[in-house]
Formats: sequence, C-alpha cells, structure tokens
Amino acid sequence: MNAIFELANTQPDSIDWANPDHWINERLSGDAQRLARKIWEGSGKALNPRYLYGHHKIISRLKLLELVEGTYVSGERGRQFLAGEKAILAELMGLRVSKRRAARPDAQSEE
Repeated sequence: MNAIFELANTQPDSIDWANPDHWINERLSGDAQRLARKIWEGSGKALNPRYLYGHHKIISRLKLLELVEGTYVSGERGRQFLAGEKAILAELMGLRVSKRRAARPDAQSEE
C-alpha cells in the first residue's frame, strides 16, 4: 500500500491514472505490482488502486474490517458502521475535522 501511495503522490501529470492496466505494469514491481493488480482485477477493474490508500487508512483507523487468513472481512464495527451506528459515524467525522485542521496553516494557533 505504501509503494502505491508513494507513486500516487509523485509526478501526477506524467502518469495516466485512468489506465491502471498501463501504470501498474510500468511503475510497480514485485509485491506492490501484485497487490495493485489483485485490487484492480479482483474488483472487475472497478477499483483503481491509486485511490485506495485514503480509504484503507480510514477503514484501518476505525477498525471497520478484520483481517482473517489474509482477507479483509466485515467485522462487528464494520456492520455497525453500515447500520449507521452514531458513535462510529462520530469517529469518522472526527477524523475528517482533524484532517482539515491539519491541512490549514493557521490550525495550530486556534488550539
């Protein structure tokens, strides 16, 4: 995931992100290439791995999925989130607010 994220944040104008069949083979190798290919092909070419990192980060922080024998599956918190559990939704909103504050240059002066 980190290799894909690092690639996604470099030279955005020089890579055609709309064509994962091309950039995965051209820009990645080894485990990173296998993971990106698995995501891309495993989703029926619907999920572009370039955009997965942020989602993965939120899912991990909120513990919405559990890793079972190498595969992520929906755990209890994931099911609660999908059911609209207010406490988990509040955690999600807290992440969004803290991200916005961190992105603002004057954020530290307000705290």
